[in-house]
Amino acid sequence: MNRRDLLLLAATSTFLPHVRAGAWESDSFSNDDAMDWASQCAGSNGPEFILVTLNAALTDGYLEAPECSMAVAAAEVVAASKGKPSRFLPKELSSWLERQQKAEIAKIAPVAVKAVSRVLNGPKSELRELWQENRKAFPAWSGHMQSLIARLK
Repeated sequence: MNRRDLLLLAATSTFLPHVRAGAWESDSFSNDDAMDWASQCAGSNGPEFILVTLNAALTDGYLEAPECSMAVAAAEVVAASKGKPSRFLPKELSSWLERQQKAEIAKIAPVAVKAVSRVLNGPKSELRELWQENRKAFPAWSGHMQSLIARLK
C-alpha cells in the first residue's frame, strides 16, 4: 500500500462507524437494496410491482432491512407519481415513471404511507433498529422517512 492509499484509507475510516454495509447515506436510495429494487422496477410494467413491494412490508412478523429499504424505494416512486419526487430519485425510475399512468400509481399512496410508517415506527423493523444504533445518524434518517410520509399525503 502506498502513502496516498494509506492516507485515503485513514481519511475515510473516520466515516466508517456511521455507515452500515450496503448503506451510504440516510436518503431513500443510498443503499444497495433500494438501488437493486429500482433496477427491477424500471424493468417492470405498471404499478403491480410497487404494490407487491409495499404489501411485503405490511406482513406480520419481523421486517428485514432489505424489505424495508425496498418498501421505502417503492413509496418514493408513489410520491413521485403524485408530483412530489425525491431529489435522489434515480433517473431510471424517473424515465420509467414517464411511461406509466401516474394516477394509477398515485392511488397506492395510502398503502405506501402504511408501509413507510411501519418501517419508521416498527414494530419489528430491522432498518429502524440499524439506524437507531447510530444516534448521530438516526435523526437524519428519521427525518427523511417523515418527509416521505408527508409527500405521500
